[in-house]
Amino acid sequence: MWSKKIKGKKLAVQILEYLLISVLVSGFVFCFLYYLSGTLAENYFVYRGTELTRVQERVLAVWRSSICAFGALAVFVVLFLFMLGQRLSYLIRIIRGVERLREQEETEGKDGKTIQTEIPLEGNDELAELAGAINYLSAVRRELDMRERRMQEEKEAWIRSLSHDIRTPLTSMLSYSELVLSREETDREELFRALVLTREKARQIKELTDQLMEGERQKEEPAEDLGLLFAQLAQEWEAVLEERFAVQTEVSGLAGASGMADIDSLQRVWDNLISNVEKYADPDQPVTLKIERGPDEAERGGVRAVITQKNAVRKDDFYKESYGIGLKNIRRIVSRYQGEAEVTEDGESFQIKIRLYFPPLLQNSSEIPS
Repeated sequence: MWSKKIKGKKLAVQILEYLLISVLVSGFVFCFLYYLSGTLAENYFVYRGTELTRVQERVLAVWRSSICAFGALAVFVVLFLFMLGQRLSYLIRIIRGVERLREQEETEGKDGKTIQTEIPLEGNDELAELAGAINYLSAVRRELDMRERRMQEEKEAWIRSLSHDIRTPLTSMLSYSELVLSREETDREELFRALVLTREKARQIKELTDQLMEGERQKEEPAEDLGLLFAQLAQEWEAVLEERFAVQTEVSGLAGASGMADIDSLQRVWDNLISNVEKYADPDQPVTLKIERGPDEAERGGVRAVITQKNAVRKDDFYKESYGIGLKNIRRIVSRYQGEAEVTEDGESFQIKIRLYFPPLLQNSSEIPS
């Protein structure tokens, strides 16, 4: 890529050089023709035995000079135009290259494809600088277009992700409320649990809509007891699913562990896990959730947690279609925890294993744009 000014001869200096070279060559041609014609004329008249008068010699000299000058002038014009034509033809190629770049820009605007076309650099004068500058501006424009398309794609993916995550707590609220309403008798404790769940999901929906309006941010805060935090999430997971599925939960190894955590993001991961069970799990088979402590970070400190959810896959065709938005959301969120989500599916069973890293409490909480 052209990134700095090409240092070389000025175009005017090159033209003067072409002019000087043409003058020297044409002068040499004139002298060569003049003396060659003089020698030939002298030999011719000696051979014929003709002796010229002084006037005839002057006339012959004028004719020789005129013919040789005309020949030298022809050589000068041809040579000068030939050398100058090389730069003029390069200028024409630059103009055509600019036209191709303009046509390419129009084509890219229609089909979204990027085709890299550059004007070749020839010489080291202002024309080469011009070609290099055009190539540089073209490359910058392509880079800006690529960044704009990438940002647009990321924005659309983020909106789809957030829209999916907004629907997930709504689905949980509807499912749980319908379950409570379907019973003829509901005790006070169950109603209280339904209200608590509804309030929590409503708060989460508000948080998600705020992110949609203001932009997504990662907000880490101290979690003094990660074991308690994950136990609460596991209880919520069990409370939402236990009426329709045979659920099993296990939380081990995190009691007393602490770290910096974005609880809202964790809640979104949890909602996607619940949604995945509700949509695709076989209700006749058990669904398990296991949360355990991963290997400690020897150098950085902090805590690693491993979350494993496993269920059988339901067979009815109604649930065959899946866009994978929930899994994409989980992968995107856990990547901010320097983690990963590993999915294993064989058509009969489905398992997702999530690994998360929580920095130690010594780090200051901060809001980091995602």
